[in-house]
Amino acid sequence: MVGTGSYLPDNILDNFQLYEQEGIRAAFDVERARAALRQVEDPDSLSPAEVFDAWSLQLTGISERRVIPWDEDATTEHMSAEACRRALADASMQPQDVDLLIASSVSPSDSVPNMACTIGSMLGIPKVAGYTVNAACAGFVYLIANAYAMIYSRMYRNVLVVSGDALSRVTDYDDPKTAVLFADGAGATVLTLGSEGDSGQVITPPFLDAEYSYEQLNMRGGGWEWDWEGSPKLRMGGGPNVLRAAINSMANAAKRAMSEADLRWDQIHYVIPHQANLRITRGLEKQLNLPNGRVVHTIDRYGNNSAGSVGIGFDEVLRGEHGPLPSPTHVILTAVGGGYTSGAAIVRWHPEESG
Repeated sequence: MVGTGSYLPDNILDNFQLYEQEGIRAAFDVERARAALRQVEDPDSLSPAEVFDAWSLQLTGISERRVIPWDEDATTEHMSAEACRRALADASMQPQDVDLLIASSVSPSDSVPNMACTIGSMLGIPKVAGYTVNAACAGFVYLIANAYAMIYSRMYRNVLVVSGDALSRVTDYDDPKTAVLFADGAGATVLTLGSEGDSGQVITPPFLDAEYSYEQLNMRGGGWEWDWEGSPKLRMGGGPNVLRAAINSMANAAKRAMSEADLRWDQIHYVIPHQANLRITRGLEKQLNLPNGRVVHTIDRYGNNSAGSVGIGFDEVLRGEHGPLPSPTHVILTAVGGGYTSGAAIVRWHPEESG
C-alpha cells in the first residue's frame, strides 16, 4: 500500500439547515422528540429547529454532514476520481501506472458504463481494466480484499481502489431518522506488489463475511420493482437490534483479522470503523475495551458517507490528523454494511517511508 487519498464536498449541511427542508419539517414529530431528549436541561425552551438539532445529536452524534451540490457535474464518480488523483499523487504515481481500477458504491450515477470505467476515463486512462462492486458501507474493506487477491496471484501489479457514495441522491428526505444520517464522500488507496521501502503492507488476507438481511437496509426503486414510482430511496429498519448487530459485526471482524495477523491489541494504534452512527462507533470502542483516541470517530463532522467513510478516515489517520504515527503503525479497518456485509483488514504503515 503506497498512497491514500480522499474527497469530501465543500458544502456543509448542519442540522438546522437540514430541518429547513419541507419534508423533514412535515414528518418530524417535535413534541415526541422533545420528550425523548435526555441531555438537555430545559427542553421545553427549545424551538422546533433546536429540538431537531438536539434529537439528531442524541440519536446519531451528527452535527453536520458533507453533501455534493445539486449539479450535473457533481456525482459519485467525480468525487471518486478526485480521491484517486490524490491517492496517486501521494504514491508518486501517474494514472498510466495503474493496471486495474476497482470501485465500490451503492450510488453511482450510472449502472452502465460501470463506475470504475467512468472513473478511469476521468483519470485519462479509458482503457484500464476495471469493475465495480456493491458491498454497501463495507465497500472499502472488500476492495482491499479484491486488490490483495489480484496482486497476490500476480494478475496485476498496481491496483487503484476507490470507494465512494453520494447518499444525498438516494436519501428519503421525508424520513427524518434516515435523512439525518447520510452524507457524501470518497476514499481511495493504491496497492502494489510489495518491495523494500513501501509505506504500508496489508499484512494478512482481509477477513470478509456476510449475512442476508433485507428489512434492516434496502433501496427501493433500485431494482425490478414495477409498482415503484420515483427515484431510488434508501430505507432503514433501525432500532437497537441494528445497533447491536453493527457493533458485533465490526468487533468480530476485527478480532478475526487480529487472530490471522497474530497481533495483540496493545500493538494496535488505530481502529477505523465504518462511521454508521456515533453510538455504534462508541459501542465498538467499549466492546473492544480500547482507550479513548484509539477508535477513530469522524461522523460528527462528516455524517455517514457509506462506502467512503473507512477510506476517508484511513487517509486522515495516515496524514496525522488523528495523532502521531509511531513506526510502524498498525491500523485495523473494520466495517459493516447493508446486506449485511462485513469485513476487516490490518495495515502496517511506516510513516518514514511515506511521501
